[in-house]
Amino acid sequence: MSFDRYDQGDELQEFHERRITRCKSTGCRAQIIWFKTAAGKNMPVDADSVKPEDAEYDPERHVSHWATCPASAQFRGKRNQP
Repeated sequence: MSFDRYDQGDELQEFHERRITRCKSTGCRAQIIWFKTAAGKNMPVDADSVKPEDAEYDPERHVSHWATCPASAQFRGKRNQP
């Protein structure tokens, strides 16, 4: 995955790259960026769906890593059962 479409000398690009982490799943290891949702929950987002200037999670544009990770079930918090 590359962010070559942004200027390499751009400070926003450097800030963006510092925020990138890797998925902990050994079968995935995708590049992700963490955001807080409107509800205050942590949301892993596929890094290639985020622009360097993005400061807030936008569900219309950002791709949740839980939707693309083959091991997402092992990392999600347990949901309340009815």
